[in-house]
Amino acid sequence: MTHPSLYLGIDTGGTFTDGVLIDAHTRAVLKTVKAITTHHDLKIGIAEALSQLIPPDPSQVTLISLSTTLATNAIAEGKRKIPALFLLGYDPTLVQTYNFHEQFGTPHQLFITGRHDLRGIEQEPLDEAELHRRALALKDQVDAFAIASYAGPMNASHELRASQILTDLAGLPVVQAHHLSSELDSIRRATTASLNASLLSNVQEFLDAVEKIAAQYGLHCPVMLIKGDGSMVQASWARQRPVEIIHSGPATSTVGGHFLSGLDTALVVDIGGTTTDIALVDRGKLQILDKAATVGQFRTCVQTIKTRSFGLGGDSRIGFDRWDMLTVGPERVAPLSFLCHHYPQARQELESWLWQKHQITYPEQLEFWMLRREPTRPLKGERARLVIEKLRQGPRLMLPLLKEVGAVSPVHVYAEELIKSEIIQRGGLTPTDLLHVTGEFTPWDGEIARMAVERVSRNWLETPESFAARVKQVITRRIVAEIVEFLSDKKLSDAPLGVIHTSLDRWLYNESLSPQNPFLGSRIFLKVPIVGIGAPARAFLPPVAEALQSEIVFPPHFAVANAVGTVVGNVTIRREGQVFPCLEGMVTVGYDARADGAQRKFPDRERALDYTRTLLSERARTEAEAAGAQDVQVTLDEQEWLDGTIRLTAWAVGRPQVR
Repeated sequence: MTHPSLYLGIDTGGTFTDGVLIDAHTRAVLKTVKAITTHHDLKIGIAEALSQLIPPDPSQVTLISLSTTLATNAIAEGKRKIPALFLLGYDPTLVQTYNFHEQFGTPHQLFITGRHDLRGIEQEPLDEAELHRRALALKDQVDAFAIASYAGPMNASHELRASQILTDLAGLPVVQAHHLSSELDSIRRATTASLNASLLSNVQEFLDAVEKIAAQYGLHCPVMLIKGDGSMVQASWARQRPVEIIHSGPATSTVGGHFLSGLDTALVVDIGGTTTDIALVDRGKLQILDKAATVGQFRTCVQTIKTRSFGLGGDSRIGFDRWDMLTVGPERVAPLSFLCHHYPQARQELESWLWQKHQITYPEQLEFWMLRREPTRPLKGERARLVIEKLRQGPRLMLPLLKEVGAVSPVHVYAEELIKSEIIQRGGLTPTDLLHVTGEFTPWDGEIARMAVERVSRNWLETPESFAARVKQVITRRIVAEIVEFLSDKKLSDAPLGVIHTSLDRWLYNESLSPQNPFLGSRIFLKVPIVGIGAPARAFLPPVAEALQSEIVFPPHFAVANAVGTVVGNVTIRREGQVFPCLEGMVTVGYDARADGAQRKFPDRERALDYTRTLLSERARTEAEAAGAQDVQVTLDEQEWLDGTIRLTAWAVGRPQVR
């Protein structure tokens, strides 16, 4: 018998860190776990998941694969390191006039003379002395260097020379934009290089820690990460190109949903604790956004899966008032049932508080604050210091806490800043608490959840169950609207507040979900099945499928499909090039071949094509093997444009190398 081979997959989501153990040969899921995601230090949650998954013989594990929110969160939350970005041949006036500098993600933007035109011909030599001088002045203030040449994809010689100078000068990591993208959009290419440089130390520290944890548990095997397009890469590859792992969470959920369901065409809807992600699998393939990944304000050249993510999940904050306003999300808070289960003193305070209240009329009356991590900088004001001091004793209801420190409003203790910097975490009423009331999900304190919901439901003279049903309707309508907008590429119009007569598209949508007109009807229906994944999926997605007249499938292990998606994919690398006619006036005098940061001229098109095919195939194969692939297969795709340009794409796909 062959020695058993096991794959271990871990996905860190906004609420849970999911883990799976899979038989590498049969692809059978052997074990699943869920651990709480530790946002202040993702390694803690991963270590918890690892400890529960490791088999008695750790040598059976031949591969570890991770999907992490680290890169996305670091960008969105401003927790990146600061690089220096050298812009070779860029026009500073143009950059400032159109506010492109706001895209670059660093205050250290250095414009250096040295430019090629879009044919790859040098117009100005690189000013090496100025580059050296300005780098020398900055090397102790930054953590990495990024280099973007205006026409780098056409001719990368300036980037290569600048990289050599900077490496010799400071010994800091140096990122070249043409290594990350062949995109001609010079702004997005520079942004991608800058973000990549800013993430290097974050991802390297994370991978060092994960590999150390794995070694402590006796796991000595390759560690892979999932890119935003759903493909796998070795940790050593991701260390140099961390920007490519942004949006890996939605990608793994789609890969996992597709694999577990066995459906070639379906809409994968992943509802988690923090967000809901929607993606389409069409004839067995994931839809890919071509070099357009966006995180916060930053538009990059990174290729990711086409997905729609929005702040709605089991731990979304429920907003309400006595005038029948009801909202869910986008803020994530710790559910009251979870918080009171883990902190008995918090339960005592909440129970006493609720007995004093005939009804709860706004969500702030149920809001808890808890200390997530210690401040690293001096706090603003004595009241803020007192708040942190009291939270060290455990979670507290916000309103009594503010009163104790002499504050009338959260503004007086700079709460927004404390929450954004993850010093304070909020707790409150969530859909997860409602599931404890209905009995659909009851791992924590259902009694305190029912008590809180009972006080809230008195606003409308209804039962806790009917209030829960009303919240579910809000969730259903939100998810249906997001699906409609995602698949149609159209936005539903919103009626101004208080206006009864809405636009036709909104009327058609409303009439489809809640028929009212006695003479005219409308139906919106989904032509493909829904694959529901994520822990709360079975509770919230059946009404969505019903509203869209669609079948819904909950595959085996749907609650941890994200983790499954980390280990069932392939290593995939894409390289691009172009062949285009070289014109003198209206006469074609040859053909230029552009690939891998270089451009060469040929007398005829076929020789240019042969050169580009060979170069792209070799580079794609080499990079795939460097990314951890074995048994690599390369395919070429060629598309001719109206102007005679031929765009070539080489795809290198292989199975992950294992120990």
